[in-house]
Amino acid sequence: MGTMLRDMYQYYLGQPACMKRILNERKTLFSAFGRFFADRKPARIYLIGSGSSLNACRAAQAFMEYVLGIEVTVGAPSNPPTIRAERPMILAVSQGGKSTNTVAYLNAQRDKSYPVVAFTAELDVPVAKAADLAVDIGVGIETVGPKTQGYTGTVLALYLCALEGALQAGIIGETRYDCEIALLDETIGYGEENIARCGAFYKKHMQSLKQARRYLFVGKGCAGAVGDEDALKVLETLCYPGSGYEFEEYLHGPACCTDEGTALFLFYSDDADGSRMRKLADITSKATPNCFIIDKTDSVSGGDVLNLKASDSKYASPFCDIFPGQLISALLTQELRRERHPAVREIFSDMETKVKATSPAVPEKG
Repeated sequence: MGTMLRDMYQYYLGQPACMKRILNERKTLFSAFGRFFADRKPARIYLIGSGSSLNACRAAQAFMEYVLGIEVTVGAPSNPPTIRAERPMILAVSQGGKSTNTVAYLNAQRDKSYPVVAFTAELDVPVAKAADLAVDIGVGIETVGPKTQGYTGTVLALYLCALEGALQAGIIGETRYDCEIALLDETIGYGEENIARCGAFYKKHMQSLKQARRYLFVGKGCAGAVGDEDALKVLETLCYPGSGYEFEEYLHGPACCTDEGTALFLFYSDDADGSRMRKLADITSKATPNCFIIDKTDSVSGGDVLNLKASDSKYASPFCDIFPGQLISALLTQELRRERHPAVREIFSDMETKVKATSPAVPEKG
């Protein structure tokens, strides 16, 4: 996995530049979606994706509801939500555009009148061809399986499409639009510094992290959703158990697994639960040396606290809190020389998780 992990690390480092480019090119990339949304006036949006794309949908859900003022439902294509809205719109998200589950789901919608939008990194792919509108998320091709730019870029694309749609539909005005863009720009602008802070934090705690055999990422709201993606990165690379949890749900059972092999990352919440998170960290540190708080509010300090910088938007988490889990996955896996079992490659070669080039083309919608 050496080459893959080295490439993953380079993609990881390139995320601030990638996000800045997407933000700057938002009108070119996403204005067509804004017009499509304003024309169709959906009463509810259904976000569909697998893997990192599904996690990106979960992370974007709250912001999209906040901006658009309609309900946004997230589901996997293999177990999709029931569509009940009078005017639904389906957003199918697949960076590579070849997910067999997503293609199968879109094929099953062909006899329905629901408008479908595809979010992919290429437009000449099955998922894009099966949609009424294809949106380039702007991240380009990421050649490794564990995605980094694909995740942050997809979340950002969904945020920006929500803003473009809301603006063109008259849901928000120019002032609100400009304010939200400024908040995103501020957080993305801290990207290089945040990555540097993550690097220093990793070097400080690397020897201790070598002993961890279980990785848990716990937060509230948007940050809780980010924890799902951090856990997926650990599973894909370190091949140790990893899970993401909403803060209160973590206390209702999963905390029981705490021992010296646990690595717990708490995304600090600057609200009434902040003091409870600090208390949980104090208690957990009695069982494991790997208990950390990730804070972007300047409210917490200490040797086991990673302070990141962000705007004061409560929706900033996907563009900064995601970095520590990604970095650990790329670098600690190399340090420990972790390798996947040889049989694992058969899962991807034999289980047909991606549409093969030789497979029949998906009929274009329209």
